[in-house]
Amino acid sequence: MADFKKLRESKTQPTAIDPIAIFRRLPPIHGFNDIYTSQAEVLSDWFNRRNERDLVIKLHTGGGKTLVALLIAQSILNEHREPVIYLSPTVQLVEQTLAKAKEYNIPAVAYGKNFSEDFLSGKSVLICTYQALFNGNSRFGVRGIKQALTAAAIILDDAHVAFSAMRDIFTLRVERTSSDEDYASLTNIFRSDFEKLEKLGTFDDIVSGKPASGILEVPYWSWKARSEQIREFLRYKADDYKFVWPFLRDNFSYCHCLISQNAFVITPIFPLVDMITTFADCPRRIFLSATISDDTAIVRTFDANPDSISKPITSNSLAGVSERMILAPELMPFPADDVLKILKELVKEIAKKHMGTVILVPSEVTAKQWQNVATYSDSTEKVAVHVKQLQEGESYGPFIFANRYDGIDLPGSACRLLILSGLPRGSSEYDQYRANTFAEGFELASTLAQRIEQGMGRGARGYGDYCVVIVTGQDLTAWIGRSASLKFLNKSTRAQFEMGVEISKSIADKQNLHDTIMQCLNREKDWIEYHAETLAELTESIQEDKSFLTQVSIERKVFKLMRDGYFEKAIDKLEKYWQDSAEIDQKSRGWLKQLAARAAYFWEKTDLSQQFQQQAYADNYNLLRPQVIPPYVPLTNPGKQAEAIVNLIANYKLNRRGYMSWFQQVVSQLVPETSSNRFEEALEHLGMMLGFHAERPEKIYTKGPDVLWLLDDNLGLVIEAKSKKYENNPLNKDNYGQLLTSVEWFKKEYPNYSCVPVSVHRNSNTTKSIVINDSRALTLNKLNQLITDLGLILKELCESKVTEDHLVIRCEQLLANSKLKPELLIEEYLVQFSGTET
Repeated sequence: MADFKKLRESKTQPTAIDPIAIFRRLPPIHGFNDIYTSQAEVLSDWFNRRNERDLVIKLHTGGGKTLVALLIAQSILNEHREPVIYLSPTVQLVEQTLAKAKEYNIPAVAYGKNFSEDFLSGKSVLICTYQALFNGNSRFGVRGIKQALTAAAIILDDAHVAFSAMRDIFTLRVERTSSDEDYASLTNIFRSDFEKLEKLGTFDDIVSGKPASGILEVPYWSWKARSEQIREFLRYKADDYKFVWPFLRDNFSYCHCLISQNAFVITPIFPLVDMITTFADCPRRIFLSATISDDTAIVRTFDANPDSISKPITSNSLAGVSERMILAPELMPFPADDVLKILKELVKEIAKKHMGTVILVPSEVTAKQWQNVATYSDSTEKVAVHVKQLQEGESYGPFIFANRYDGIDLPGSACRLLILSGLPRGSSEYDQYRANTFAEGFELASTLAQRIEQGMGRGARGYGDYCVVIVTGQDLTAWIGRSASLKFLNKSTRAQFEMGVEISKSIADKQNLHDTIMQCLNREKDWIEYHAETLAELTESIQEDKSFLTQVSIERKVFKLMRDGYFEKAIDKLEKYWQDSAEIDQKSRGWLKQLAARAAYFWEKTDLSQQFQQQAYADNYNLLRPQVIPPYVPLTNPGKQAEAIVNLIANYKLNRRGYMSWFQQVVSQLVPETSSNRFEEALEHLGMMLGFHAERPEKIYTKGPDVLWLLDDNLGLVIEAKSKKYENNPLNKDNYGQLLTSVEWFKKEYPNYSCVPVSVHRNSNTTKSIVINDSRALTLNKLNQLITDLGLILKELCESKVTEDHLVIRCEQLLANSKLKPELLIEEYLVQFSGTET
């Protein structure tokens, strides 16, 4: 019998290191004739740049990313004969990759109790989860604890999916449900600090478990003062947190501390990946990603080199891009109140046609509105069962999955109709913290774009696959309607969205919507050709924005300087950046100034820290309020009302109806059931939508009214919001005294203005002891009338096809025939109070 293994080993032919040449030498793969052009392109580019330390490779879903990664791994093994590590986000994906490696005849081993000799000697690639490498007891080694294993390369598959998992790896959570006493003890340490910040009401609501109370960040100055007490408390319970404690115990100064109703959370400003020396010192780190547009998260999470990351390896081919018809019913000219009913009928019908139907929602709350027509997968076990049923054709749904924007694959008929219902804001405390901090800023838009793309990627999993995607919900529709949002999507997704917006404009009614969807699902030739041609045309014209990489790389460098004790250098770097970079949005500018304030405080430059914190808060009042409140800065004169209204609509260039979704989202918060904070925020936005200048002085400066509207250059409304009072309760002496105090504040800050004191109140009654002079009530009935009248004007403007200049003229005409001009608004919507018996 011939020994073919011996014959192979005796050949003198040099070992191939070019990955394409390696593929050519592999035994035939069943059902696989050759690599795609797109795969060949990225493999060739990688080989030419293979000695760069950090490289991003992007391929469309279904584009053969696993084969590309395994060929790269084999190339590195052949060239260096040193260990290569391949990371996947989940155990399931690890098993899939091992199976693929076996199919392709590429030697691979699984992570087990001991490292395989074939792995250590550079003969086989080790495939494991991110958690296997990144944990405080890592067998690969932890800086300062255990000697590190050296690797020639680390391949990070699905890097775009790993960001939240990596954040969790470095986060310590004291769960209320499992450690109620510890949660109470730790949170109570900071109660007096929140009392000084006048946040005691919010703090008590959160720690008492009141739903939807929000997230509080412990101020960095309080954290510095009390972190040693926290460290000592947790040190005795370190075994409960053994996989994260070694990372955090010496790095408390560089952590956020967050308090939610569910947990006491300690998480570093950035993941401490340098603690895993195998990764930090690795000469080749290859990030495989779907074709997301914004790569800042790779720099933020993995401390990757921004220069290399800004030049990702990708293919210009559209092969592998799934066919998606994206529709937005709220952008269509039928009543917004009818959308949910229409979609519920649709999901039932499509599922009956034996086409997989899936509804993705951000939370359990959003899931409830669909549960009368779809099955809610309310546990990990149920998700697995229902996904399998869809994949194997045992069921076609409809199924509801909450916050499952990645990790489930529904190719082919497993998902032909995918509904994204609501904006995917993320569920962890850190996600919510950043969402609150960067509300309406570029930073949040980038994160949301990534989640939206991940969500759409659950259906239509590659070339030849197709799916109808319906985006619905006022918040999600408003987001996609903003022109600035779409630049954070990758080229092909952005092109499909732009197609979808155009298609949505042409759909006039329910039947139109149904017929349009069936054109895709019935594979009508006109739709297929339109999609292919338009996708190619739009993709060629789109340029991706890489400017955000600069900011996150600065933040990462500053983080390292702070940890190394170079606080002055850290502050200088931040100051230079925000002074020289005009393109930074205001929310991010404030974030950078708060980082400088933190550096100054830990440098023990308290006055400088206060100065930076005041500047940060002025830029972004979602940040920490400074210990010394900055002096009040009066609002500028509002200017022309019509121009201000149209300027807001102009942010929705693709489809002005998106602005109506934003309007509906805002005014939906102007009800008694809403929290005081959200009600006041909505009232502030309503003032802006009316074309006035508006702000919340009491929230920002702890003085003044809940909400201030400047109507023109000499008149203001000083507004106190009492919407949560019982329906028949009159305005009492304390409420009225608060309103008069706010009026005095206004007279001091705006000496050249007159004002009308206003109480948003459920009725116009007062107690008998109050003598009302010029104060008015904005009753809930009148507020609803104001919302309706403004909505009619905005609807006509948003339906109009004229240019912005002509839109201003039309807005002037509509305002002239309305009661929304300043003087008329006061008479029409603000009513006199009337006394009642005490």
